[in-house]
Amino acid sequence: MFSLNKPLRVRILRHSASLLCLVAGFTASVAKAEDRSQPAFKIAGKATSLDDVYKQDQAAFYDLDKKRFEIVEKVAKEQYLEYFWQQKAKEAGKSVADARKAYEDKNIKVSEKEVKETLEKFKDHPSLAKLDKKEQDRQVRDYLVERGRRDLFDGIIEAGLKKGDLVIAVAEPEEPIFQVPSNPDDIMRYGPELSDTKPIGCKGDDCAITVIEYSEFQCPFCSRVQPDAKRILAEFKGKIRWAVRDFPLSFHDRARPAAIAAKCAAEQGKYWNMYATLFDNQRSLSDGDLKSYGDKIGLDKAKFEKCQANPASAEAKIDRNFQTGVALGVTGTPAFFINGRRLSGAMPYSEFKRVIDDELSGKKKKSKS
Repeated sequence: MFSLNKPLRVRILRHSASLLCLVAGFTASVAKAEDRSQPAFKIAGKATSLDDVYKQDQAAFYDLDKKRFEIVEKVAKEQYLEYFWQQKAKEAGKSVADARKAYEDKNIKVSEKEVKETLEKFKDHPSLAKLDKKEQDRQVRDYLVERGRRDLFDGIIEAGLKKGDLVIAVAEPEEPIFQVPSNPDDIMRYGPELSDTKPIGCKGDDCAITVIEYSEFQCPFCSRVQPDAKRILAEFKGKIRWAVRDFPLSFHDRARPAAIAAKCAAEQGKYWNMYATLFDNQRSLSDGDLKSYGDKIGLDKAKFEKCQANPASAEAKIDRNFQTGVALGVTGTPAFFINGRRLSGAMPYSEFKRVIDDELSGKKKKSKS
C-alpha cells in the first residue's frame, strides 16, 4: 500500500548482548513447547498432556507459536544487518554509517520513468493530490528510495541465509491442516461470475482447490475481501470451487435476517445474486430492504416472502453452518479454509495466492487437525 510521510524503515538494534540473550531465551522456550507429551495440568491426579490441550484449539496455539517465531526471526535479521554493515565498514575502512550510505547509494537507483509512473498511479491519493508538483515529486522519490532500501535489505538477508552466515535455529511452527467436513448445504461457485455455479474444469474432490469461507453479511471485513475473492476465482477458474458458510455474529442484529434472505434466494437458484447484492448494500439490511433486493434480482416474490415468513428450514441450515465453524475454532469473520489451511481476517489477494500456489505445487502438508 502506498503510504506518504510514513517511510519504510529497518530498525538496526544496537544492544547485541541483550538481544542475543533474548533470542536464546525464546529458543529455549520454543524447544520446551515442542515437547507436547509433558503434562499441562492435572485433575485429581490425572494428567492432561500439552498435546491434548493443543488439540482443543490448535489454531490459537499455532498463532502463538508463529508470533514467537516471528519475533525470533525479526531479531535475527536485524542482528544480521548490523553484522553486515560492520563487515562493510571494515572492508572500506569507513564508519558503519558511511559504509552503509555508500552501499545504499550504489545499489538503490530510482529512474525518472519510475517516478513518472508512480506519480501517475497515485495522482489521486488524498495525501498527494493536495501538494504542488515539486513536493509530489519529492515525496514519490522518497517513497521509491525507501521501497528500494527495503528490497535491498531483503536481498542482503536472503543472501546471508543462502551462504549460511545467518542461520535461524528455531524451527518455524508447523501449520495445522484442518479436516473440514463436507456439507450438503454448501452452494459452490466455480468462477468469478455470479452464474458460475456449475463445475468448470473440475467437480467435487477433482478440484485442486476448495475454499470454505465463514462469513456474514454485516461484517465490514467480509465485504473488503469480495474484490480479491473474485480475482482469485478468475485466476484459478477450472481448478477451484468456493463455498460460503454462514457465521452470523451475535452483535450484528441484521446478519441473521440477511442470511435467511440469501438462503431463501438459494431456493430459487439465486444465492450468489443475493450474496453480491447484500454486500453491495451492507448498510441497508432492513426487512424492507431485503424484500426489495428479492425484486431486484428477479425472485418470485410470493415464494421469497413465504420463505422469509417461515424461516425454519433456512435457519436450520444457518445453524448447521455456524456449528461447523465453531467445531473448527472459528471465532470471527471472515475465516477461510483453503484445502484445510486456515486464513483469518480480511486477507489480501497475495495471501490467498500464496497458499493456493503452494497447494498447486504439491507442497507437503505437515500436520492434520
